[in-house]
Amino acid sequence: MRPPPRRIVGSLLAASVSSFVLLTHPALALDFFALFDREPPRSEAAPAAPTHLQKATPAPPPAKAVRREPPKPARPVVAAPQRDAKPYPEAAPGLPLFGVVSIADQQISIYNHNGLVTRSPVSTGMEGHATPKGIFTIIGRERFHKSNIYSGAPMPFMQRITWSGIAMHVGVVPGHPASHGCVRLPADFAEKLWGMTKIGERIVIAPDDVPPAVISHAVLPEPKIYVAAEPGREAFVYGPPDSGDEPGPSPRLNPRQYAERLKARAAAEAISASKALKAAAALERAAQDEAASAARALAAAEAASSTAQGKADAADEAYLAATAKAHALQTEASLGDTDDSLRRTRYASAMEAAATARAAAAAAKVAFATASIEAKTALSAARASLAAKEAALSDAAGRLTQATAASAAASKADAEARRRLAPLSVLISKKDQRLYVRQGLTPLFDAPISVRDPERPLGSHLFIASAANEDATGLKWSVLSVPGVFDAAEALDRIDMAPEIRARIGERLWTGASIIVSDQPPSSETGADGTDLTVKLR
Repeated sequence: MRPPPRRIVGSLLAASVSSFVLLTHPALALDFFALFDREPPRSEAAPAAPTHLQKATPAPPPAKAVRREPPKPARPVVAAPQRDAKPYPEAAPGLPLFGVVSIADQQISIYNHNGLVTRSPVSTGMEGHATPKGIFTIIGRERFHKSNIYSGAPMPFMQRITWSGIAMHVGVVPGHPASHGCVRLPADFAEKLWGMTKIGERIVIAPDDVPPAVISHAVLPEPKIYVAAEPGREAFVYGPPDSGDEPGPSPRLNPRQYAERLKARAAAEAISASKALKAAAALERAAQDEAASAARALAAAEAASSTAQGKADAADEAYLAATAKAHALQTEASLGDTDDSLRRTRYASAMEAAATARAAAAAAKVAFATASIEAKTALSAARASLAAKEAALSDAAGRLTQATAASAAASKADAEARRRLAPLSVLISKKDQRLYVRQGLTPLFDAPISVRDPERPLGSHLFIASAANEDATGLKWSVLSVPGVFDAAEALDRIDMAPEIRARIGERLWTGASIIVSDQPPSSETGADGTDLTVKLR
């Protein structure tokens, strides 16, 4: 059904006004968002009713969620949660970030290995449109996102955490849940957060605040340290290099450094393969042109040979006819009256003409026979040239096929090398008794694991490789446990993982990597490429 003209005009006007407001002052866009909050709920959240962020009158708050008991005392391997850490003015460079959205507190806290980086109020989903709780990942970002549901309403600094419509973006934050599922952020904080975070970093949405704790545990995999013996030939070993006063003869590379080396090499090889492909394509085109020219030359030689042969045959027939006529005249002259001078004169003239014609026919026969031989020689040469050009074309086509395959392989290797720089993501599911591994939002592999005492819950824990150790050969880990009544170290104690699985994880494991240990399987948000391993909590 065609929409009514008034609706079309309204949509165009809304889009124009929204673009002007967004470009002149992002904070003023909050007033505009409220205009679109009265539509029915959709898969993407819409901002809600107050017309001014600072002056909005809070709605009566819903009944407070019952807070859970505080976490049990940490095991010796787990440091105390950093609940009261002071904010850092700027995130430390090189340290991955992770965020916690507290539904009860209506706030988001951004952490790194050193503790709290920044914090802000938020507005999550209202009753009936609750923001899903669980462990998610930033899987998409758009600075100037426009809703395709609410007449192109701007949602600046949008950071997507699900493909079913849940994201963090600028919106009205009235001090209570008011969205249709998204996490609304104040304008200034949304812009600040946009400049800090990146795709692949984790976001936990929990009933209450979940402060991180530092943890070390034998089950957490170790990164492989690569020994660069020669350029292009790297071996790997577990753990840090041997200690000693003298440096080793070969550089040691952690998985990130190794991935950067692979990326540089793959990028160079991709450029070289692309140049080789272009050269092979040009050679193949030139060979095609030369083969086509040789084919035309052959056709012309065949035509010339056929014409020359026809003329030679005609000349031969003319010579035979002239010879026969001369013989006939000679026979007739020998039988006639030799005393008749007039007759003798007439036959003499005829004999002379016949001899001349015969001589001319003989000359033509020789000339056309020579031309025919020359044409046949040219024809043979044209055939040989065409065969050579076709062989060159076949060779060029083969080189082009090889160059195309090499270029595709180099592009694939380049993409794989770039993916190795993305954070590694692991999910250990008690329900599935399986481990899943992704990197760069792309599946790598999955494998069976076992969890002892499967009848007892593990809880859901997010372990993040939040920093490198001092010599950049090992990792420091932080953990978020949701809900906090379950012990992260005890959950790791119950996991049995095969050494070869640990080795495969260690090949790509570095800062920013995350391991989820949960009773739950991967959520429905975990699909094919472009999604990460996530779990939802009840």
